[in-house]
Amino acid sequence: MATSLSPSPSPNYPSSSLYLQSYPSLFFFFLLVFLTSATSSLTVVASLVNPNSFASPRIPYSDHCHHIVPESPIDPSPSAVFSRASLAFDVSFFSGGDSFFTRYQSQSGDIKSARFRPRSIRKALGDGRIYKVEAKLTLEISKTSAFHGGDFGQRKIQVTQIDGRRIDFSSWGGPSFDFYGFWSESTGQVCMVGSTQGTDLKTFDARLMLNYSKDSNIYGSLVKGVLESVSNSQSSFETISILGARNTPLNYEYKLLEQSKSDCGINSGESLLLENVLGGMCKLFEGRVHVFGLMYRNDCGINHSCSPLGSNVEYTPGFMSLLSFLCDGERMRMVLSFSSISSFTRLFPFDPSTTLVAEGTWDVEKNRFCGVACRILNFSSSLSNAVVDDCSLRLSLRFPAVLSIKSMAPVVGEVWSVKTENDPSYFKRIKLSSLNDPLWRFPSLRYEYTERERLNKLCGAGKSHPKSKANQYPDPQTSDMRFVMSVKISGGGNVLRSARASPYFVGDRLYRDLLVRGKGAGLTGVPLNVNKVTGSFTNITYRIRYLNPVSDSRGDIYAEGTYDRDTGELCMVGCQSVRLNSTVAMQNETVDCSLAIKIKFAPIDSSSDDRLKGTIESTREMTDPLYVGRMEVSSRSIYVHQAKESVWRMDLEVAMVLISNTLSCVFVGMQLYHMKKHQEALPFISIAMLILLTLGHMIPLLLNFEELFKSSQNQQRLFFENDRWLEAKEIVVRIVTLIAFLLECRLLQVAWTARKNEDHHHHEGVWNAEKKVSYVCLPLYITGGLIAWLVNRNRAPKRIVYIGKPHARNLLYRPVNLKRTFQRPPLWKDLKSYGGLMLDAFLLPQILFNGFSNSELKPLAASFYGGNSFVRLLPHAYDLYRSRSYGKILDWSFIYANHKIDYYSTAWDIIILCIGFLLAVLIFLQQRFGGRCFIPKRFRENVGYEKVVELQQSGEQHNTNDS
Repeated sequence: MATSLSPSPSPNYPSSSLYLQSYPSLFFFFLLVFLTSATSSLTVVASLVNPNSFASPRIPYSDHCHHIVPESPIDPSPSAVFSRASLAFDVSFFSGGDSFFTRYQSQSGDIKSARFRPRSIRKALGDGRIYKVEAKLTLEISKTSAFHGGDFGQRKIQVTQIDGRRIDFSSWGGPSFDFYGFWSESTGQVCMVGSTQGTDLKTFDARLMLNYSKDSNIYGSLVKGVLESVSNSQSSFETISILGARNTPLNYEYKLLEQSKSDCGINSGESLLLENVLGGMCKLFEGRVHVFGLMYRNDCGINHSCSPLGSNVEYTPGFMSLLSFLCDGERMRMVLSFSSISSFTRLFPFDPSTTLVAEGTWDVEKNRFCGVACRILNFSSSLSNAVVDDCSLRLSLRFPAVLSIKSMAPVVGEVWSVKTENDPSYFKRIKLSSLNDPLWRFPSLRYEYTERERLNKLCGAGKSHPKSKANQYPDPQTSDMRFVMSVKISGGGNVLRSARASPYFVGDRLYRDLLVRGKGAGLTGVPLNVNKVTGSFTNITYRIRYLNPVSDSRGDIYAEGTYDRDTGELCMVGCQSVRLNSTVAMQNETVDCSLAIKIKFAPIDSSSDDRLKGTIESTREMTDPLYVGRMEVSSRSIYVHQAKESVWRMDLEVAMVLISNTLSCVFVGMQLYHMKKHQEALPFISIAMLILLTLGHMIPLLLNFEELFKSSQNQQRLFFENDRWLEAKEIVVRIVTLIAFLLECRLLQVAWTARKNEDHHHHEGVWNAEKKVSYVCLPLYITGGLIAWLVNRNRAPKRIVYIGKPHARNLLYRPVNLKRTFQRPPLWKDLKSYGGLMLDAFLLPQILFNGFSNSELKPLAASFYGGNSFVRLLPHAYDLYRSRSYGKILDWSFIYANHKIDYYSTAWDIIILCIGFLLAVLIFLQQRFGGRCFIPKRFRENVGYEKVVELQQSGEQHNTNDS
């Protein structure tokens, strides 16, 4: 029989102390968060205060090194400080030490490197030219994920793109020893003692002996050393041999400059003057590794005169790395390394069998750099015997003034041997072309369009097309011309690849110059002197660089053609280096210039998610070995104006999130005030509804707490994580969310305490009503969760678009990194969206509770249920507006009405808006006319009869008790 629960006296309003007594675990949870954050902050501050703290060795110097370099007292005067760079070396090679890399599986091509960094060098007292040295020695292995032999084909026309090329690598840091000892300048010997701690927390004591040459020239460039263990048998390690090249020897003397000028290659083409290079030669070469591709002659392989490494190495290298140590004006000291891998790691591949030591100078008359390179010999038996000798190699580098589709390297040159052909180490001239030198350092570069005739035949260049009056297409002088695209190869089993396309030249101007000078931002300016074919056509040059190559037989694509701004059509002919087979023979490489590229840009005001579509086709016959299947390209990169609008929109959405959370706090506070004035209604608030609301704010806080322990490279972190202004606003949002969570915990605690302490005779009826709510809601929620799981389970894998988020606001204007894959959306994402739907209908448990209890009270303030409904429904109304202005491609940047935490679509938005409004209206009617006001009238009459009977029985029972 249904009953009506009448108001009854309620307990006094609970105090804050009771709240802490009821929920001690919540207090300790936030205390744990605070202590964890404070501890981590103190650790970071301590590391920043003294990042290079020096650990004193545990072993005495005199027991191990005094007989090599005697220990001497230090001169305390300030003038005793000596240059630390005089002993440092970063480029080196070591053998042994496998016990320090037990968890690393060594492979061919890995780079072993030892870095020696002095922290302090001070002169000792006396005339013995002895110095005390404190230093750190670090052993490291770098594993490159680069291009092996198959990438030879790319070197013929490969040159760095404007944003530079990056090859993935991983470094395995080995031991880092803290040493102290003494250096004798007269003998060149260094002896030091020190220790390090291994991965198993064992301490390894060691002695380091280094031998520096007294010659400060190319022949004294090498540093030889031995790292020996002086620990007991349990902490000992095998002896490590070290061979390196000094960074900057004091008073270095160039001894081979005259030899370099006497034979400096042959003139081939117009070259830029050194004055035309921004920053000069030193700025260009210092500070990083430069990689060159090697191009051999067609008769390479005859008489074994191909490799510059002679008979010491079995393979024929395809790449040369150059690292400058010392550069002063027009003179330069450097090391060269040859390999079959174009590695772009921060560790220079210093292998004595493949490394040359070189020096040279700029020849003003020949307008090129001329150098002499020497081999490292006598190292096979022991690294300590290595010497610099056999300076019979020559090197020349120049900066071509004119580039073309088949020659796009801004730095080219040659390397050759001056020995006779009968000598076993002789090799013919090998051409060099740079792979990672930026074009912007050569502002005087010109580009020669050489494929106009083929362009007319393949694309019909110059033909006028009707201009679209309604649509506006990207300006060729803006960054809208850069994009990341997906390439679908139809002839290769529908292989999907990603590629980055970026212009090199627009007309006769470097594309980067246009962007740097403001034209790329869409600003109006002086018209460029571009070579136009007819009307709106503009000549343009592109590089298409594959981000995830699936084949090593084809390299990047260089293309030139025309762009029609009136129609958004880009038509080009492209060249691609091709390797016909997997052998290392150089004569099997060629350049395929038979590619026809046609791309159609979308209007800049288009609401479509696709920015462009196009094709790349080969004009060869299918039987031709160089034929490549048709490739369909598409891109979802955003235009500049979309980026600007997105920045403004994101600022607005952060403010909307902050306002929404603030309003939630206000509405909960008003509900607490309402409960304080109407304490008789406290037991009639649905506990299920309050738990649902509390969990809705607790889960985001837990996710943010988890983010504290994730690395900065995690792609799931906050968008624009380095934008401090936006990050500060996000912190404010989290603080307000925390306040709302605490207020809702307080609300739940007050309602629970009132329900628990209820002494009215209808106390059991209130709990029965709550149980009935649970019987209805739990199966309903579980059923909905199972439906979401089944939908996810049975959903066919579809193409998901992932976009790499820029790390700062200004990077939004660059092409985003787009990747595609075929996979099923994660179940967690669907469950989070379903959780958002449950929160949208947070009033459902209260409506059911009012109906089961037939309450006539007003437990909820109108501001609470109406305001929170407004806060939950406003994102869906905003999403309806936003979907008309922004495509789905930008959903990764949505902060307010985030598609990952609720169901958002045109249909869902309308449905949720209607349901949310309906639930709010039902609560209003129930609190005004009774919990069962929506039940038909004849059923409500039966309910009224039951209520009278119940009151009579209650009165009779009361009279009986009195008697």
